[in-house]
Amino acid sequence: MNRKQLIQKYTDFFKSKNHKEISNTSLVPENDPTVLFTTAGMHPLVPFLLGQKHPLGKRLVGVQRCIRTGDIDEVGDETHHTFFEMLGNWSLGDYWKKESIEYSFEFLTSKKWLGLNKNKIAVSVFSGDKDASKDAESKKIWLSLEIPKERIAFLGKKDNWWGPAGETGPCGPDTEIFYWRDKELEVPEKFDVKDKRWVEIWNNVFMEYNKDKRIILVDGMHCLYDENFNLNQELLEAVNSFNSHYILVGNKFREKGYNLVKNYSSGQDTNWKAFSLEEKEIKKDNPEYFKEIIKKFNLVPEEIIYFDHDKTNIETAKKLGILSQHYIDIKQVKKFIEENLWAFIPLKQKNVDTGMGVERTIAVLNGLRDNYLTDCFKLIIEKIEKISNKDYEKNKKEMRIIADHIKAAVFIIADGIAPGNSEQEYVLRRLIRRAVRYGKKLAIKNFTSQIAEPVFEIYDDYPELKDKNKVLKELEKEEERFNKTLEKGLNVFNKITKDKNILAGKDAFLMYQSYGFPIEMVEEECRQRKIKFSKKEFEQECQKHQELSRTASAGKFKSGLADNSEATTKLHTATHLLNEALRKILGTEVKQRGSNITSERIRFDFTFDRKLTQEEIQKIENLVNEKILENLKVTREEMSLKKAFGSGAQGEFGAKYPEKVSVYTIGDFSKEICTGPHVKNTCELGKFKIIKEESSSTGVRRIKATLEE
Repeated sequence: MNRKQLIQKYTDFFKSKNHKEISNTSLVPENDPTVLFTTAGMHPLVPFLLGQKHPLGKRLVGVQRCIRTGDIDEVGDETHHTFFEMLGNWSLGDYWKKESIEYSFEFLTSKKWLGLNKNKIAVSVFSGDKDASKDAESKKIWLSLEIPKERIAFLGKKDNWWGPAGETGPCGPDTEIFYWRDKELEVPEKFDVKDKRWVEIWNNVFMEYNKDKRIILVDGMHCLYDENFNLNQELLEAVNSFNSHYILVGNKFREKGYNLVKNYSSGQDTNWKAFSLEEKEIKKDNPEYFKEIIKKFNLVPEEIIYFDHDKTNIETAKKLGILSQHYIDIKQVKKFIEENLWAFIPLKQKNVDTGMGVERTIAVLNGLRDNYLTDCFKLIIEKIEKISNKDYEKNKKEMRIIADHIKAAVFIIADGIAPGNSEQEYVLRRLIRRAVRYGKKLAIKNFTSQIAEPVFEIYDDYPELKDKNKVLKELEKEEERFNKTLEKGLNVFNKITKDKNILAGKDAFLMYQSYGFPIEMVEEECRQRKIKFSKKEFEQECQKHQELSRTASAGKFKSGLADNSEATTKLHTATHLLNEALRKILGTEVKQRGSNITSERIRFDFTFDRKLTQEEIQKIENLVNEKILENLKVTREEMSLKKAFGSGAQGEFGAKYPEKVSVYTIGDFSKEICTGPHVKNTCELGKFKIIKEESSSTGVRRIKATLEE
């Protein structure tokens, strides 16, 4: 069975179970700044997993292209990949564990579908911890399907918990399905997850929790301020270090104290908010005090950590389900927050999210232990063999890394990213340069575009890959840049190590950071020249730099639409106004090419072939603000894709949409296909301000903008 046949069978099976097919979306997440790339099939579905109604209903099926770089160092073995395709089926508040597991088992073992030997299947389930209970229900279902108890392993959160896709969002325990791939040895009676002959092919995730940082309530008068209104800087720094949201409370705030808190929260740190109930005369040992806070900030008790000097108030909070601690000292505060910062709040809508990797499953179905021998990679490997005049069997690691990284680079470039020094651009640059470096080990050069050619042949079912020339040119340019970088780096290396037999970690970091010289090449040059080098020193320098960067950018990406924050919701609505303003000012040929929204700014890419003038930028900004001031109503309507486009609704350039979509209309100004969420009226937005206009890639411009109160 080949790749296309597997995808078709999977889709057909779940369609027979009343699932509707959804489109493959971009590798660059539109509204979640907590991750750089789409890492799983569920990623584009986050709003619907949190309860928003999906236009196609509660049962969905699809294949999603994904990028994961967390285990990039493992790429080079038989099964790990940076780019992969994930087959998935979803239940949005519909069926649960029994149906999900039974569907998976039927598709895998039924002769009508994949026909795998059920006696070669083993599974793992969640063992339980302080956040969620042991998954005895899944074990019971597997036993009913005649999976022996010896082949059911209970594992912890590291192995049997999935999500969220970013820092926060839907998540839950999972049950994973493994298949015995050794043809010669009999299947062992007991399942050992560490035995590499068991390969994971399917993961059923039961999303019943939403992971989020707890809100921290601090008694303003007794913890953060003393009776003379002196600020407790130690406490302030301690809680701020967790980059969560904090609320100062106190029913005995005098006017001065309350204003101090308000000024602090509005001026220095937007994470802090002040809250006083003095005017209502509600005592803090009264449950109504906490209920007022919960109501005002739209919280649930499970989301809160509460600190106070008064033990009576602590007990009252605990009775309401609020995690509470008597304030003693800073060490105790830090320790308590560290242990309890993350809340796992039960979702009102329970979801099923499953994933089956195309590459691994194709290998299993064809009796192969090596994914790189499947039709997902074979043509690419053959091309590398031809160019290098070397045999795959003797150069597996190098050829696997080159094949994987070039394939990933092709898809990332096709989705509008060009190599650069930040965010997605840097990941792309690293992939191409790592491939080039391993190409040198095979003694090949100027090869990236040649090796990319078979990718277009293998994945000819992706319309996103239609602009082949653009992709090949970007690869060639980056390979040429890197070769020049290596030349400069070697010159610097020669200067630094002249008449020396040791290279300091500080100097190695300079070469790596300032000249882009890979640390692996530093090590290689040191070995060849018998120069002593401590990689540990280099890593210490890296850590220092990371700490400085983390401090400088703390809070930069606090939340995305994955958690439906108020700020990102406003900015998302403003993006619709920006999109239409661009069309009105620059012409209707302008098309959206992608966007990324944080709680602080919009980043919006659009097709346009030149730099905007200052006058054009001002006109766009003025038009958006004009529409905001008109108090336009924002409405949502579900309709067929054909009707949506027929009604004049705009869609993202190059995006694929399902047969039924959500259309958001802003007054009579903007109409756009989108998943939301949005504000109800433009009067909620504030003042729109364009911060920067720049080039994103060839023929694509980028605007960065924000909203001011």
